[in-house]
Amino acid sequence: MKKILVIEDDNSIRETLLEILEARGFEAVGARNGQLGIQLAVAQVPDVILSDVMMPELNGFEVFAAVRSHPTTARIPFIFMTGSEMEQALELKADGYLPKPCSVKEMVGAIALLLEKSAATNGKSAKIQANSAKQPQNLRELHQTARFELPSLC
Repeated sequence: MKKILVIEDDNSIRETLLEILEARGFEAVGARNGQLGIQLAVAQVPDVILSDVMMPELNGFEVFAAVRSHPTTARIPFIFMTGSEMEQALELKADGYLPKPCSVKEMVGAIALLLEKSAATNGKSAKIQANSAKQPQNLRELHQTARFELPSLC
C-alpha cells in the first residue's frame, strides 16, 4: 500500500483529504504543520507528499527545501497545493502542483501519475546502476522529468 503524507494546517481539509485517500486504497498520514510534516517525512518516508503552501511555523516552501535537503527524503515526489502562491511554487520545481480547491479526480490522478513515474524512474535507475558503472546518472534530473502542472477544473 502506498503511503501519502498530507501536510495541511486546516483540520477539516486535512481530515477530508486523508479520508479520500484512505477510501482510494492509500495509507494516508496527516501533519498539521510544516515542522511536524518534515518529522513525519523523515520517520515514515512516504511515497508522495502533498503540502499546503500557506501554513504557520514552516510554510510549504520551507518544507519543500527541508525535504529536498535531507538524504532520506530528497527523492520523494512532492506536490504543492495552493490557492494563491502558484507562481512561487512553480519556481521551486516541485514534482506537481494542485490548485486549491481541486477535484478528487485531479488529486488522485496527480498522485497516480507521480507514483507511476517514480516507479519507472526507480526501475531505470536500478538498471542503469547495475549495467553501467562507467556512466553515473544524475538521479535528480531523472526525477525532475516527472513534474507536471494541473489546470484547475474547479
